Amino acid sequence: MTDFKTKKRLIVGALALVLLADAGLMYFNAKLSSPANNRARALTVESQQLALVKADVERASKIRQTIPDILKNFDEFESTLLPASKGYSVITQELDDYVRDSHLVAEAQQFHSKEVSGRNLTELRIEASVTGDYSGIVNFLNHLQRSKNVYIVDSLAVDTGTEATRGAATALRVTLHLRTYFRKA
Repeated sequence: MTDFKTKKRLIVGALALVLLADAGLMYFNAKLSSPANNRARALTVESQQLALVKADVERASKIRQTIPDILKNFDEFESTLLPASKGYSVITQELDDYVRDSHLVAEAQQFHSKEVSGRNLTELRIEASVTGDYSGIVNFLNHLQRSKNVYIVDSLAVDTGTEATRGAATALRVTLHLRTYFRKA
């Protein structure tokens, strides 16, 4: 019989511990979900969001302050561009000179012009194919890069083949898609 009483006391004691732990958890849950704690947490979150918005507004203000300088730089850049009236001949002559200096053969040149909306500019798209050795191609591209005129290389495709007229076993054929701009004087 003492064995039964001991088991009963252990079960009642364990039950009391479980109820005490449950009461403690209820107390902490009530503390965490109290309106004062929720308000403090909401205030913290909103303060962080306010700080982020203030930082965004500050960045936007700095950007807005630099816009006049950027527009001035655009205007200065545009003034350095060739006028459309003589731009085509200058570009054609310059590309021909670069081809000749690089010991390449020019196969084709096509020009497509387009007005740039909102600016006093004309965009000229150039499709050109040149054939020659590797060093000549590199020299030609270096000329384009160092030119006083602006050239934007949109794409460059390389193909290899045999060229009997130049005496080289293998020649590179490069097709370029370039852009340049003229001002409408």
